[in-house]
Amino acid sequence: MSLLPGQRVCFSGRFLTARTELAARARRAGLLVDGAVTAATDLLVANDAGSGSASVRAAIAAGVPVLDEYSFDDLLAARA
Repeated sequence: MSLLPGQRVCFSGRFLTARTELAARARRAGLLVDGAVTAATDLLVANDAGSGSASVRAAIAAGVPVLDEYSFDDLLAARA
């Protein structure tokens, strides 16, 4: 998986890094940050991809990939 400018990302849960910082990193990479999972969401970053939270369930139902914070950071680093 790779990140492309214009893709939509959503964050769910508590992270080691402040959510505002994760969102800022996403925006610097050209991603659009959404407040909730929708049909247009390309990626959900969740603190626990196996949590069964409403956001994770919605993403899985919509076929949206779910990553944890570390995997998201790896994808951002790969773009640099």
